[in-house]
Amino acid sequence: MLLVPPRLPPERAFPAPGTHLCGMAWDGAALWHSDAETERIYCLDPSSGRVTREIPCPAVRTDLAHDGTDLWQIAGHPKRIVAIDPRSGRVVQEVPLGEASENASGLHVERDRYWIGWQEEAMIEERDRASHRVLATYPALPAIAGLTMRAGVLWFTDFQEALLVAVERPSGLELARFQLEGRPTGLCWDGSRFWYSDYSGRRICAVRLIGD
Repeated sequence: MLLVPPRLPPERAFPAPGTHLCGMAWDGAALWHSDAETERIYCLDPSSGRVTREIPCPAVRTDLAHDGTDLWQIAGHPKRIVAIDPRSGRVVQEVPLGEASENASGLHVERDRYWIGWQEEAMIEERDRASHRVLATYPALPAIAGLTMRAGVLWFTDFQEALLVAVERPSGLELARFQLEGRPTGLCWDGSRFWYSDYSGRRICAVRLIGD
């Protein structure tokens, strides 16, 4: 008998600034959110949802990340990673994603490496930032959308099943899964809660893990 994942109702939610909700990122003080219809990346006040600034980003596609300095957005046709200076809006780097680029969805970035979620392959790749060499792979679900990390554990959203799933590194074992409201796309962790963009509800939601 399959167990039903516990639900995580939003503890906070506010309307998204656009209609085609994509990525979420946290820069240590503010939320960033990307939208494919407006082709903008928005800086949001996490307490109110107010847009404090916005950056043009042509052909926003899926997830967004922040590496401590720059924003990283999956964008373009074909998909690639575009690194943007949030202060100037200038593109500082572009990273091609190869022949399977159209399957790239989730993205998380750290100082020396980054992670990409691939939909058709149902996996997450860990890559070296300097060489872009694949360091490890982890199983995911076919509708992987957003990707982030909490305390060294990978977390991703599944769009179709509306799930939040934890994957252990380096074993690749699934540690937990939770049911979310709506259809989750982008995902980030602010140090105390997860934020995700609810595509069907056109809202930005915050959830806290049970027991936190």
